[in-house]
Amino acid sequence: MSLQVHNLSYMHPDRDVLFQNISFSVSSGDKCAIVGNNGIGKSTLLKIIAGTLTPSSRNISCESLYMIPQHFGQYDGMSVAEILGVSEKLRAMSAILDGVGTEDDFLVLNDEWDIQERITDAFARWHIDYIEPDRIMSTLSGGEKTRVFLAGLDIHTPSVVLMDEPTNHLDIEGRGLLYDFIRNTNKTIVIVSHDRMLLNMLTSTYEMSQSGMRFFPMNYDEYKTTIDAETESRVAQLENRQKELAKAEKSARKTMERQQKHATRGEKQNAKKGVARIVMGNLRDKSETTTSRLNKVQQEKLGAMNREMHEIRATITEHSAVKITIGSSVLPDRKLLVEAKDITFAYKDGLEIWGQSPLNLSIFSGERIWLQGNNGCGKSTLLKLITGDLEVTEGEMWRMTPLHCLYLDQEYSCIDNELTVYEQLQSCNHRKPEHEIKMLLHRFLFTATTWDKKCRNLSGGEKMKLALCGLLAMDNAPDIIIADEPTNNIDIQSMDVLAEALGSYQGTLIVVSHDERFVRDVGIERVIKI
Repeated sequence: MSLQVHNLSYMHPDRDVLFQNISFSVSSGDKCAIVGNNGIGKSTLLKIIAGTLTPSSRNISCESLYMIPQHFGQYDGMSVAEILGVSEKLRAMSAILDGVGTEDDFLVLNDEWDIQERITDAFARWHIDYIEPDRIMSTLSGGEKTRVFLAGLDIHTPSVVLMDEPTNHLDIEGRGLLYDFIRNTNKTIVIVSHDRMLLNMLTSTYEMSQSGMRFFPMNYDEYKTTIDAETESRVAQLENRQKELAKAEKSARKTMERQQKHATRGEKQNAKKGVARIVMGNLRDKSETTTSRLNKVQQEKLGAMNREMHEIRATITEHSAVKITIGSSVLPDRKLLVEAKDITFAYKDGLEIWGQSPLNLSIFSGERIWLQGNNGCGKSTLLKLITGDLEVTEGEMWRMTPLHCLYLDQEYSCIDNELTVYEQLQSCNHRKPEHEIKMLLHRFLFTATTWDKKCRNLSGGEKMKLALCGLLAMDNAPDIIIADEPTNNIDIQSMDVLAEALGSYQGTLIVVSHDERFVRDVGIERVIKI
């Protein structure tokens, strides 16, 4: 086995248990995914295996290992060479070649005289040959940082590779390079991702839940089909159990009523027969004992049925998703909303985009647009020009007035982190009565225990659901919904909810996403490349 994990547990500093007794193993050369709902602990699990986080209990056996992290903020002050673990080797080799090397420098280099060539070849493979090893990580984009870590695979050649959401920051070209690597490598791969194209390249799936790890020897789509069939079966099972429980409760009531009638009739008959009072008392006690025993048996039976239903319902909830249908724009189709003629934009640092080829485009109501382009081409800038948050430097930009836009980005910044869940929804429409707002929250699976929770403490999927909930609270649906990489920080179940909601929206939709499956699911009809 390349990787073995046995009885792994993790407890937060506040003593809350995130997961416990996680066990699984991955054979050499296997390519597997770890899936599960947001907050279950998938990323934490990878960090523990990689050794960057200390668990409550740890029993891990692993060959040489390398990890592609999801977040890069902790590396911003380091150089590319430092995060790849080659800075000392490069320094030592430089000192030796300059004739000032020491014995320690030879020990550090460890006969890796080809280190520079390996770095050059790795950077060329991942299309970042313009990045120098002494470049500071904070100067790189998210996609470039991911490619730097991916280049480390060719520099260090580990046996086991862990990847935590590796496609989050990659553009279409970068994803293509990663997909090629996954198809052709013989390394052992363990991936946490919501990229379904990537997940379907893997040969097995581990489902992580409160119950532990469950293994499926299949790719994600086959796993999802299996789970959906199981869920349908459990729904049918729950419905049957509910009917059985209703019958059992009715039967229990009738039995108790018969027992009470029998006891009452017996007392009356004994009284007519002149049975002694002390004997009557003994008979009454005996009857009450029998009734109590019968009641206990019935309650135990009903309790067992209720517990079974609770267990079935819990497994259904784990895999079920809220269904959301948002409103429709009131604008007629093909009404001109935005028009750009020969526009360019210059940032404060002087960097100009579209300077060599000014941008021209028109957007009409009812269109469903996929805005494409490589990292750094100005997609997010164009979206902010469309919303009016930015103004063009040159050219003409016309927007219909008023133009109601809803901007959904990967951080769901339309949510005010300082408000509570209830206050956020209330801010979308001050005229709805309290009971209607609470009904909306319940519909979107926000229980009463979450209403006073600060929005900053919500997961990506929860923020997404709250943003869509806010759409329903508005008097009118927006004229344009702009979705700028909205799937980066949500799990697959939340992606399905979002795709279904945006797919049902009757209005103008502009999507920026490198996830081609998501784009197809929302029903895109036009592509704009910049």
